[in-house]
Amino acid sequence: MGRDTIADIITSIRNADMDRKVTVRIASTNITENIVKILLREGFIENVRKHQESNKYFFGGMGIVILSTSRGIMTDREARLERIGGEILCYI
Repeated sequence: MGRDTIADIITSIRNADMDRKVTVRIASTNITENIVKILLREGFIENVRKHQESNKYFFGGMGIVILSTSRGIMTDREARLERIGGEILCYI
């Protein structure tokens, strides 16, 4: 069985928020990078830094929908403004 990268990201953030942790570590992939950029832009996380040696993201801080569209990964608000549809990746 394959891993669900998106669910792992959201679960890690949710668990850290519930435990009031300041830092979360997640593996770095193309999907992860796009989702982290959206979360940062939307204000769900405060800062991000990529650890070069382990290739992981570290971010801190904490309702959007993230979609996969023909124009890339974006929020539901951005997709509505561009009048395009897509597949729902996750709800935050």
